[in-house]
Amino acid sequence: MINRIAFGIYTLLLLGVLTFASCNKDEAKAPTLNFRVDSTHTYTDVHVSPGTTLTVGVICDQGTDPMKLVYSEVAYDGANVDSLYSRATVPENTAHYEIDFTITTRNQVGTERWTFNVNDKDGRLTEKEIRIVCQ
Repeated sequence: MINRIAFGIYTLLLLGVLTFASCNKDEAKAPTLNFRVDSTHTYTDVHVSPGTTLTVGVICDQGTDPMKLVYSEVAYDGANVDSLYSRATVPENTAHYEIDFTITTRNQVGTERWTFNVNDKDGRLTEKEIRIVCQ
């Protein structure tokens, strides 16, 4: 009888420990990034003439941790390697950040992949891209 009671208590304690140990903190959230959508900003893939200047508005909101950098990169003609084009450091204690990137396409026919990124202090990254065809 005592063994059954001890076994029951042991089982309950074990279940309690397993339940407590299996509880995880909520997943950390990366910052969000969206394009400004209006008639003065580019926010989707486009076809333009070589040497065209475009403005891309980026709107970022903090995730779990403070934002650190907002930056743009470009890759030409299907290349897998992006080159840093422009970057901005997000001011401390900023939960919402907006910036306009002014970009000028090359003076030649081809494709350009523009990637816009925001990362937080723990390195979580959110990115969106726009493809530009110069013709």
